[in-house]
Amino acid sequence: MQNFNELNYFLTLAQTQSFVKAGQLLGISSSALSHSMKNLETRLNLRLFNRTTRNVSLTEAGQQLFDQLSPLYQSINHEVDALNDFLNTPSGLIRINAPTLAAEAVLYPKLKPILNQYPKIRLEIVVDDRWADIVKEGFDMGVRLGNKVAKEMIAVPISAPLKMVLVASPDYLAQHGSPKNIDDLQQHRLIGTKLSAEHGTEMQWEFKYKKELITFTPKSQFSINNHLRLQAVSDDLGIAWVAHMSVADALNSGHLVELLPEYAMTYEPLYLYYPSRRGHSNVFKLIVDALRVEAT
Repeated sequence: MQNFNELNYFLTLAQTQSFVKAGQLLGISSSALSHSMKNLETRLNLRLFNRTTRNVSLTEAGQQLFDQLSPLYQSINHEVDALNDFLNTPSGLIRINAPTLAAEAVLYPKLKPILNQYPKIRLEIVVDDRWADIVKEGFDMGVRLGNKVAKEMIAVPISAPLKMVLVASPDYLAQHGSPKNIDDLQQHRLIGTKLSAEHGTEMQWEFKYKKELITFTPKSQFSINNHLRLQAVSDDLGIAWVAHMSVADALNSGHLVELLPEYAMTYEPLYLYYPSRRGHSNVFKLIVDALRVEAT
C-alpha cells in the first residue's frame, strides 16, 4: 500500500517546484517535506527530483509519475467535490485558466452574479495568454479560441464569433487623419501587443478582404498585453486592433471610432473546455451553465 500523503506531497512539490511554496500549501515545514520526498524516493529506489540550492525540477521518472498521478488525483477531487450536491448552498473552488480578453469581457461579467448569490463558492481565474495544459497545471477549466481541443476534452461555446476591429479616438483621427487601407497603417502611430516576453515578437494583425487573408505586423510605438491598451487608445496614442466585444460600448457612444470595417476579421467563438470525466460538482455545472452560449 502506497503512502498517499507522500504522493500528495509529491504532486504539490512537482506543481510548485519549490519546497517553501509547497510546504506553505500543505501546512508543513520545508524540512519535513524534504524528508518525506527522500523517503518516497528511497522506497521507489528512484530519484524523482533534481535539487539545487535554488531550483527543484522533475527527473524523467518524476515526470512520468506526475503525468500518471495528476489526472487520477484530480478525478478524486472532482468526485469529492461532487458531494456538495448534498448541500443546500453550493460551495467549493473552481480554477479557470483564460486569456485576458476572455477573463475581462466574458468570465467576470457572467460569473460576478454567481459570486454575489453564492458566497461559499470560491473562484480563481488565472489570466494567461499562453496555451496551458489545464490538467497538468491543476485547473478545472480553460478558455481558448475555437473548439479544437484534445479528444478527452469537452468544448462549450461561451461567446459569439469573435470579431476584431481597428479603433482610434476621434481626437487622434482629427490630428492624424484616417487610414484608407491596410498599407496606410504604416504611416500611423500603432498600439500593439507582445504575447511573449521571452521572444518579444509583435502579435500580427489579421484582416479579411474579399475572401483574402491579409496579415500585418505592426511596428508599434507602444506595446502592452493588458487592458491598458484600450486606455492608450482613449488617450489618443494611436490605433489598436482589438476584439469588438471589448470596445462595443465605446464605439456605440462615439468615444472610439472603428476604422476600415470592410477589412474586419471574424474568428470562431471563445470556448470553455474541460476534461470529459464524470462526477462534476454542482458548482462546476453552475459555472458551465452560466458561461454557456447556446448555438443559434
